[in-house]
Amino acid sequence: MITEHALLYLGSRVFAAAANLAAVAIFTRLAASDVYGGYLLVFSWAFVIYGFFGQWLGAAFFAVYEHETASAQIGMLGRLLIGAVLAAGAVIFFVAALGLVPWPVAGTLFLVVSALSLFITMMEAERTQLAAGLVSIMLVARATLIVTFGAATLLLGGSALALAVALACANLVAALPGLARLAPHLVERTKPATLRRFVVYGWPLVIAFGATALGQNVDRLILAHAVGTAELGSYGATSDFLKQSFGVISEAIVLAVVSIAKNAAIRGDEAGARRTLEDAFRALAVTVFFGAVFIMTFADELVQVVFGPDFRETARALVPALIIANGVLIFRAFYFGQSIYFGQSSRNEVIASALMLSAAGALSVILIPRYGIYGAALATTCGQVAACSVFIVARPRMPIPFASLAAIAAAAALVLCAEVILGRVGPLGALPHIAAKLVVFVAAVAFVIRRFNILGLRDFAGGLRAAARPRVG
Repeated sequence: MITEHALLYLGSRVFAAAANLAAVAIFTRLAASDVYGGYLLVFSWAFVIYGFFGQWLGAAFFAVYEHETASAQIGMLGRLLIGAVLAAGAVIFFVAALGLVPWPVAGTLFLVVSALSLFITMMEAERTQLAAGLVSIMLVARATLIVTFGAATLLLGGSALALAVALACANLVAALPGLARLAPHLVERTKPATLRRFVVYGWPLVIAFGATALGQNVDRLILAHAVGTAELGSYGATSDFLKQSFGVISEAIVLAVVSIAKNAAIRGDEAGARRTLEDAFRALAVTVFFGAVFIMTFADELVQVVFGPDFRETARALVPALIIANGVLIFRAFYFGQSIYFGQSSRNEVIASALMLSAAGALSVILIPRYGIYGAALATTCGQVAACSVFIVARPRMPIPFASLAAIAAAAALVLCAEVILGRVGPLGALPHIAAKLVVFVAAVAFVIRRFNILGLRDFAGGLRAAARPRVG
């Protein structure tokens, strides 16, 4: 099941990441940096509001889900989602009524928050029920609609708010398949004990996820205030490019492997859950270390292809600075952050979120006015490292196969050294250089995947070979 679900999620996430990178390439060519930055500012605030009001719902549902009372729990989730969106809307309305935010911005912000809440909650509910096929369809649909709606809006001369509305609509439409499947359960009544358990588990996550969202976006919010949305556009495009590059495989691993580990834990198979989590950690380690090697090796080519002319200079300067931040983010969000689903207290999540917000916020205030985008990059890196350190020193902690981690990191370092040496070989032309680097990289990744049986791919390939052999007799 692990391999089949991982391949489904990986396929959909590869498509979604390719579409999102295409969106960056198209949007940064069709929109000026201040328009792109204005759209990012709206979504940054939307993610913060969603973090405080809506994100905890999907996490709590995944954590306390029981097969026997699935219908009642889905009904409860739907009603709580409506309440969360209305509460967020009330806050946005209040802020707009005070004159702190223009009404068009407030309306756009409410639409984006509603769209994010609906899509992500539907996806979490379907993932919990191991509906890998439907989740994959939703991911592919959203990615396709983001490119289509966004490009059409910019071609028609749309503003930053118009682009934000277009992408919100993409999320709403993509959520419909999940909503259609779960809609019959929304009328189911919920027992007070189930609701109480859900809220008791989830309320600390309101603080944790809200602080995390603010910590992950504080650099953008301060950057927009201190130096303007034009600088935010270039900075945000580069950061989003790296998040997509690292996140494509990482999210597939979480959607598939961690869901299976959670089901093993529910059945009382703690040893099986631990083995599955260790497999997930190895897969994430390969993603982070070899992803960093790939981006550092082919940075110039990637920047030229992905970014529009107005964004390339900033991207080339920021890619090395943001690689560490995004690598640490992968481990913090996609692995250690999953500890709340395996019987561990949400206290570590709250502490990590508060520490990240404090470090990133303080450094952003100090560094961004003086150093601009480079100060923002340093602030977000320090914030992610601070948050991840909490999960490493905390007890109990998620299992960490240190021997595998060291071996994978060493293999990636050797590949990087080989790539640097190849880059200094004089007689080769540009294309032979790129081809040689790709061969070394692919061979190394294939070796590591086979050596550690990442996501069960070695066994999966062996099964295919066995099935392809002609039977004797």
